[in-house]
Amino acid sequence: MVKKYRVKDIAELAGVSAGTVDRVIHNRGEVSVESRKKIEEILTRIDYYNGSGLPQKENNKRFRVLAILPQHTDGDYWHAVKKGIEHTAYYSTNIELKLSFLCYNQFDMYSCREIFNKALSLKSDAILIGPSFYDETLLFANQLFIRHIPYVFIDTSVENTKPLAFFGPHPYQTGVVQAKLLTAILENGKDIAIFQAKRVGDKTSMQSLTRSYGFITYLKENFPHIKVHSGEYDYGNKKESGILLDRLFNGCHNIGGAAVFDTKGYLIAEYLKERNIANIKLIGFGTSKKNIACLKEGSIDFLISERPEYQGEAALRIAIDYLLYNKTVNIENYTPIDILIKETIDFY
Repeated sequence: MVKKYRVKDIAELAGVSAGTVDRVIHNRGEVSVESRKKIEEILTRIDYYNGSGLPQKENNKRFRVLAILPQHTDGDYWHAVKKGIEHTAYYSTNIELKLSFLCYNQFDMYSCREIFNKALSLKSDAILIGPSFYDETLLFANQLFIRHIPYVFIDTSVENTKPLAFFGPHPYQTGVVQAKLLTAILENGKDIAIFQAKRVGDKTSMQSLTRSYGFITYLKENFPHIKVHSGEYDYGNKKESGILLDRLFNGCHNIGGAAVFDTKGYLIAEYLKERNIANIKLIGFGTSKKNIACLKEGSIDFLISERPEYQGEAALRIAIDYLLYNKTVNIENYTPIDILIKETIDFY
């Protein structure tokens, strides 16, 4: 009988990690030229692509992985994260995997708390977490640590926890980049408005808070004369959001630039358009369909992307490697900060 090679076997023959073999087999992710050559030589030798070397399951155990993400719609940031997770699950031929999702309202602390409590009632071998609220996430992470359930953070790192890893942007540096871009196109003598979402139970998300700190620090160090105004919008209530934004713009007539610290920049762009407020430079995050539409029409000047699909792919891959091989990696894994304009968005 022809021997059936597992991914682990191929990795040992090539002297590389199982994750590297998986990336070569499925042609995804970055692999060094030397490692790729070694793996392809092994695959050719065992006649992998003609079927004789198809890998078997590493064991008969069925692993259960739960992903907890903010609620999302097609085409937005967290939908891309979910697609990345599902992509890795689909191509992970070396493991029998049961993948499930729970979603919470990222603008409601109590919704987050409810979903975390529900997750603790389920049986999971590993959990992927897209956190928003610090206290709730810290408590949940401590419960997972007590129960010996490994977990990976996506998008946001949480202090005083012990995850397997974190994959996401550097929030402070993204705030700095946002401020640097905005001041480069801001008209002299104009003020800046910064926006965050109105939230139930907690005023801001961890990611937005750190981004705003990076943004303000850059301004203080380089443009201390620029006046900064803080504003809120209500994601779930357009009428209330309009009232909140009117309160800011009716009282501040010198605003020439605006920064949104989450992926809802299109809401500010749409408001400005509806109120016929022109000549305000706007910078946001995320490549949702609505953000891209605003970028193309010019109501958003820059978008910063953080490769959410890759974050999801990498998070599940690390969880699988840990479950199969007890493999660990660096805890902090920062994604590139991509700056997008309307002339380049179609090629991204």
